[in-house]
Amino acid sequence: MKFLDNEQRGQIGFSFVMDELGIITTYGAEEKKKLKPYKVGESKKLQEELNNIENMINHMKDYPDEFNDIVRILHKIKDIRSTVKRIEKVETLDEVELYEIKYVAMLLEELKQVLDGMTLAIDKIKLYSLEEVVDILDPSGKRMSTFYVYEEYSEKLSEIRRLKGEKERAIFSCNDEYEIELLKQERLNIVIEEEEEELAVRKELTLKLTSFSKAISHNLNSVGILDLLMAKAYLAVKYDCVKPTIVKGMDIKIVDSINPEIESILKKKGKKFSPVNIELKGGTTVITGANMGGKSVALKTIVLNLFLGQMGFFVFAKEASYPILDFIHFVSDDMQSISKGLSTFGAEIIKLKEVVECVKRGDGFVALDEFARGTNPKEGFFLVKSLANYLQKFNTASIISTHYDGVVEESMVHYQVVGLKNIDFNKLKYKIDLNKTHSVEIIQEHMEYKLERVSRENKVPKDALNIAMLLGLESDIVEIAKTYYQEEYNGK
Repeated sequence: MKFLDNEQRGQIGFSFVMDELGIITTYGAEEKKKLKPYKVGESKKLQEELNNIENMINHMKDYPDEFNDIVRILHKIKDIRSTVKRIEKVETLDEVELYEIKYVAMLLEELKQVLDGMTLAIDKIKLYSLEEVVDILDPSGKRMSTFYVYEEYSEKLSEIRRLKGEKERAIFSCNDEYEIELLKQERLNIVIEEEEEELAVRKELTLKLTSFSKAISHNLNSVGILDLLMAKAYLAVKYDCVKPTIVKGMDIKIVDSINPEIESILKKKGKKFSPVNIELKGGTTVITGANMGGKSVALKTIVLNLFLGQMGFFVFAKEASYPILDFIHFVSDDMQSISKGLSTFGAEIIKLKEVVECVKRGDGFVALDEFARGTNPKEGFFLVKSLANYLQKFNTASIISTHYDGVVEESMVHYQVVGLKNIDFNKLKYKIDLNKTHSVEIIQEHMEYKLERVSRENKVPKDALNIAMLLGLESDIVEIAKTYYQEEYNGK
């Protein structure tokens, strides 16, 4: 059972959302890599994750200063997992590694105090106290973010360093070259003793730290969970996302959903994204509409939000409810298989075989974007109609977008992209004639991309001819096309 491959995740805008996640630490990045859809039977875990995001959002609003502190602390916590592994193996740490442990332990203690002060009741984000670790590595109790093999660790070390200091002062004050050489040799012997004693101290410190390795690892893991959860919460706030409702039956409802990647592209062009509304059940739902009508955008928006919901995210909508799905598939003609030598149609068929196997084995979600447009229209129509009828038998919620008429059967749900249905063509034509260099942009501005539920009898809007006329296609060609349209549809 699959939940989109990497290529499809990029197509629907999931990669864009992942890039928007403000992960701070390497531990958070690791948690992000482990993200995967929740399985059927894991509804409690998914609900807990959604509740945790909600809890995080509420605390971020109530404790803004504390969260600023948390962000500051997280930026300072470096990756010390290799050092912790060396502690577990009782491999003697060097001074740099002992410094890393001390510094991170101090940061984790500070983080614990902030979290405890907010009473952030999230079970999987609980830090153990590392005060003893800091005490071990800070014998003077100054709590400075530095480390040195302090003389407090060993009287012998203290004495060795005292003698080394005497020799250094003697060398500095001596004028006899021969005597200086003797003093340097004596100092070298003392330095060797010092290094041996420092090694003994570092071995002892490493041994003392071994009993805290699990607590340190646990805290670092908690940092990753906190980091990812905060990123999810910040993302939800930034885009005004909603906590979805998880239901048991195959009832899917998404209200005013957006696709942030496409919305971002439109914003740069000074345009607005038309939110997508849809209700789905098991069986086949057909979305019809002419080219340029926004069917692909609608499908990508629906797939993205369903997928995010399965991954434990708030969704880009005003309201959303759906079950935990066994799989999600998105089939479009924009596939790598084409570049590997298969035709558009061939690539779709290969993918469809995989989809059908999943549909037979579980309850999921399938979106097919303009399926079979890579073959001749009559065969394409027959194939789409056959596929729509076949998928209608299963509990999987399937959406097929198409520009073919006559695909929708009585038992199916039919949505249509509004398109140019409500436009005064004479006014629009006049506007385009005044600014022909921006004709496509003007049409897009007047195109209504919203979905509306219609009856099965509703025909696909014949916007293609209208768009051709608006873009200034030779009038003789348009007139010939009109006669064909009349013959075709009057004949029916």
